[in-house]
Amino acid sequence: MVTSKRTVGASCLAWLAWLLVSSAPAADLPKASGEAEGLSSERLARIVATLKADVETKKIPGAVVLVARHGKVVQYEAVGKIDPAGDVPMMRDGIFRIYSMSKPITSVAAMMLVEEGRLKLDDPVGKYIPSFDDVKVGVERPDPSGGPPTLELVAARRKITVQDLLRHTSGLSYGFFGDSLVKKAYDDAALLAEDVDNAAFAEKVAKLPLAWQPGAAWEYSHSTDILGRVIEVVSGQSLYRADDARRRHARRQALPRPEDGGLHDERPPEPGRDPHAALPAGPGLRLRSRLRGAHVGRRGPVPRRRRHVLLG
Repeated sequence: MVTSKRTVGASCLAWLAWLLVSSAPAADLPKASGEAEGLSSERLARIVATLKADVETKKIPGAVVLVARHGKVVQYEAVGKIDPAGDVPMMRDGIFRIYSMSKPITSVAAMMLVEEGRLKLDDPVGKYIPSFDDVKVGVERPDPSGGPPTLELVAARRKITVQDLLRHTSGLSYGFFGDSLVKKAYDDAALLAEDVDNAAFAEKVAKLPLAWQPGAAWEYSHSTDILGRVIEVVSGQSLYRADDARRRHARRQALPRPEDGGLHDERPPEPGRDPHAALPAGPGLRLRSRLRGAHVGRRGPVPRRRRHVLLG
């Protein structure tokens, strides 16, 4: 999958905005100039200018950008329209359908394990999922007689590492990008046809050939699914439970206390209400299922229980 620098930059901005907005309601945070928080107002203005240019060229109908640092909002603007078919301007509290947001959440959970010394970036994935110790790379070989190419399985030059999973350089694929023989193998495997837990899903993926040598190329893939299984093995918990425990710990550590005029919120759930009722809480829960669907996010004030990680 070929991605331009401009597209990568826009994707990074989108992830940054989600993580920051998810962390705390923008209306609750004080405002400051970029320079006061160590950022360049001129460079921040480029973000909005880029988004406006994309609206003008009809690459996107509209967007909302929020940048905060040290708990202060330095940029919060809406551009374009909320509906390309209508004439309604974009609002800062517009609601968006957001895909693949379990990826940054899972990646943050993994990095917290790294900080705790329980996981290393250069650890081979096979250390935690033995079936990944001997994965093969699929190489297409042309037929000298002019027939269809064949798929040859060759040894990987090195092991897939945790870092590879985090940055999508593992050699894994999704299967629905491109038409190579490796992608066909993914399609034929029907990985999402059955509702299996992360352990079984990882075993199914490990049997498939890699599309690239580990570390050789970036490709959006099932890397985060496998990273989720690594987290389960290291933590001894389901992915949801592991993420939830680390999210609560991060919130306790990062958010200022109420007596400091901050946003710390350790209120118990409402009587008679399960705070996780919207999500199944069994031991087989997988954030992987959320990778196939979408989250609905609001760019603006969000419930306190929607905060994930406070950055900056």
